[in-house]
Amino acid sequence: MSLSGTERKRLGALARVMIPGGAGQPGAAALGLEGAPVDDVLRIDPTRAGPLRRFLALEGPIDTLAGIEALAQHEPDGFEAVSVVLANAYFMHPETRAAIGYPGQEARDASVGLGEADLALVDVVAGRGPVFRRV
Repeated sequence: MSLSGTERKRLGALARVMIPGGAGQPGAAALGLEGAPVDDVLRIDPTRAGPLRRFLALEGPIDTLAGIEALAQHEPDGFEAVSVVLANAYFMHPETRAAIGYPGQEARDASVGLGEADLALVDVVAGRGPVFRRV
């Protein structure tokens, strides 16, 4: 699934208003979320593409949050798709992850067993004892 140039342009405009950046966090304009980052999200969750496209096809101003909210009233599922896709694209972006100090998921060699931090988490759960319901 690929967005058209017109759809990407509109999505970029939405992203700039919805994710302005600041306080040490990058804004959408600097990250180009409407390109490869959004493609990555839609590849992972293609169910968002239809509602996203419907929202992008709506006519109306998107240069303010009030304008975007007005459009969201007409296409709530589409607005949800835009919000989820942009948020995921934003937090998956390496610059955002660097800004918040999150390196992303990392592969670990399970053959070495659990480390001290892992065991501390397991101990808390094991300490609760058996938890179940009789049906």
